[in-house]
Amino acid sequence: MILRLIGTIPFMLIVIPCSANAHAFGQKHDLAMPLAFYLAGAGFAVALSFLASFLFMRSGFEKKFYLDFSPPNHAINIFKRLIHTLSLAIFFLIIATGLFGPEASTENFATVFVWIIWWVGMVLFTAIVVDLWMIANPFKTIIDMALRLLGRDEQNCPLSTTVGWLSVCGLIFVSWIELISSWSESPRMMVLLIAIYTSSLFLGSLIVGRKNWFNAADPLTWLFDLLGHMAPISIGTDKIRLRMPASGLAELSLTAAKAVFVVTLIAVVLFDGLSETPVWTALLQWVEQSQTLRPALIRLQTIGVDLFAMLRGIALLATIVIAVALYALLSVSVWITSGRAQSLLLVFTTFSSSLMPIAVAYHFAHYISYIALAGPLVIPISSDPFGIGWDLFGGAGRIIDAGIITARGVWWTNAIVLVIGHALSVFVAHTLALRLFTNIHKAILSQIPMMVFMVGLTSFSLWILAQPVVN
Repeated sequence: MILRLIGTIPFMLIVIPCSANAHAFGQKHDLAMPLAFYLAGAGFAVALSFLASFLFMRSGFEKKFYLDFSPPNHAINIFKRLIHTLSLAIFFLIIATGLFGPEASTENFATVFVWIIWWVGMVLFTAIVVDLWMIANPFKTIIDMALRLLGRDEQNCPLSTTVGWLSVCGLIFVSWIELISSWSESPRMMVLLIAIYTSSLFLGSLIVGRKNWFNAADPLTWLFDLLGHMAPISIGTDKIRLRMPASGLAELSLTAAKAVFVVTLIAVVLFDGLSETPVWTALLQWVEQSQTLRPALIRLQTIGVDLFAMLRGIALLATIVIAVALYALLSVSVWITSGRAQSLLLVFTTFSSSLMPIAVAYHFAHYISYIALAGPLVIPISSDPFGIGWDLFGGAGRIIDAGIITARGVWWTNAIVLVIGHALSVFVAHTLALRLFTNIHKAILSQIPMMVFMVGLTSFSLWILAQPVVN
């Protein structure tokens, strides 16, 4: 069924009317041209970025795109201490409001801050500006304090690379909580999940050491480390580096687990978008009307299974499996076109980091209207975090003006962001190709499959964002 749906996409692009919905946004925007023209133009722009990369970039060229400077003595340490203090204060406020604040998810500081400000806003801020999570991470601070109280020194136990697959599983679980489970809507359940997550980190750190466990098995550390390498600002121990956006990704050396982690990120955001389109509705209707599946579905429903959540869970896993398979096929194509100059595993792991700008671009495009409309909720909620009538910052009565966000503006923002994201992926992929293949001819040939893949993904992503939201 999935292959049949994919096969209908080229035809759909031809007959689709000259209108589009900004995804996750209620208004309709009439396009000046048929949607297929926008998709073709976006794909052509990405293809041109490949040509420009090979015409103007040579080996070592990317090294010119950074500038280091040292701030005054102790300035970085003071800044880190302030971030630490603020993050701990917010962490404990989330716990307190999750336990004692309003039960409605849209009125509780814990749910609003975690899912809107942190999961959407912090992810984008880390990738676009600077990584503050690695400094602020309250879980690390809490684990360090607990280990000190127990008199446990930092362990230095070597871990197998297979432990890294726990991070992949953790990312899938977090995605399931956000996109499928009703747990994300309950402030009390969120506190329980935070407690379970903290306990797992503590046990792992107790056995092998905090640094080892966080670096090897924590999905949040992996996520923000990847995002931080995209940021144009990098904060070190004694210096601050300004660099070209996404250029830090070329410095990474990923394992197979981290490569799959990156592909899973893209699959998750694509599934989130697809699950709100008419294609998903048609798939659900097909399942519902299937005479073959109906008896099994009825039996599952009678024993209390949430069929909708189950189908979404299966679809999420299927999307991830298909995405990993497609990336593996891409890696094989790159490996063959480059003349098998490097091992297939090295090709698979090396070029995965070049997909990060695509994941961030789609994350931005999919959630931009969501954070613009729902983000201001944090202002009145912060003024009255426990819902008892406080007005700490004078924002308790603030009303969100939805009229400032238009479907036209969201559509053009989405289109531009997606093209920029894919162009940055092209830059990173080209840089990696020049480093991996010493022969410039092999480097160019290796990027032909990558170009085809990114052009197709650009058009497909934009098509998803143009679909009306059906649920």
